[in-house]
Amino acid sequence: MQANQLKAAIADSHYRAIILSYADASHYLAGVIDTLGNYHILADHHEVTKSFNSLREAERALSALGATQALLKMQSAYEELGPNDGLEEHISDLELRHLS
Repeated sequence: MQANQLKAAIADSHYRAIILSYADASHYLAGVIDTLGNYHILADHHEVTKSFNSLREAERALSALGATQALLKMQSAYEELGPNDGLEEHISDLELRHLS
């Protein structure tokens, strides 16, 4: 989803901003999740998914598009070792702050 589309989605109550982090990856993805659980990830004008080197970079990208809050979904290869046997997703609320 391109930046202008993502900006419109962030303003729509049917979407929530989200940052995805995967254990084996060295980057973060930013986008929105709709009410059906589908992810729409930020992409450039060639529809290539944009990745960010840090959580802070992903936060800034979403903040620049109008997000004030986001979900943070972190997936770990070790989730199955936890008390929930990996059956639950680990999603946390994350407050984004606009940096001038």
